[in-house]
Amino acid sequence: MKKLIATLLISVLTLSTASAIAATSTPKPSAKPTVKASTKPEVKETKKPAAKKKKVVKKKKKLPPLQAVTCFGKAWPPSGFTQNGEVFAKIPTAAQLQCESSDNFTPAKVFLRADLRKCDEFACGAVTVASETSCSWWEVTSTFERIDLKSGKVDQTLGTLRTVSQGTKAKAFQSIMLISEIKHKDADGKILNNIKASGIAVSCHHDAIPDLSKRNFFTPN
Repeated sequence: MKKLIATLLISVLTLSTASAIAATSTPKPSAKPTVKASTKPEVKETKKPAAKKKKVVKKKKKLPPLQAVTCFGKAWPPSGFTQNGEVFAKIPTAAQLQCESSDNFTPAKVFLRADLRKCDEFACGAVTVASETSCSWWEVTSTFERIDLKSGKVDQTLGTLRTVSQGTKAKAFQSIMLISEIKHKDADGKILNNIKASGIAVSCHHDAIPDLSKRNFFTPN
């Protein structure tokens, strides 16, 4: 950053004085010339004007345009997805959910970020969907079960869930959180890992979009 240095011009005022000498008109022994000493000259210095600081205006850097985040690859048909006609679906990994929720390019990801916070309190499942053609809205049905962690077998079916979500453009990926009403923490606040979502079925709709103010409808057993 270049700084501008102001040059100050200092004006010095010099005062010169002359002694006034008065002599007698006739030389008499008793008359001696008297000399009146002049008063000492007063020298005044001007005060240095304060240097004015020049305001430095910082130019705002233009940020590059936001780019869409790619979390599931660019190839089509997508790898690792199960296909049924035009519809593709898979269970996303935790890393893929984190990647997709960081995508500020797509306004729809606001729903995903809000839903992920709810999953700190309630048992959740997740599914990533995509379609060859655009979908006006998505519907997902699932079943929540309690399992035995040692055997992996189902101990109890806890309820069913119907989830609706906003639509997608053709070949666009969207992760949908399946939020139950089952609290999954013990008395110490530790998350229990014995509840899972199974039997997940997805549908791509092309009709009118339903009310999305509520997107999860849980029916307990």
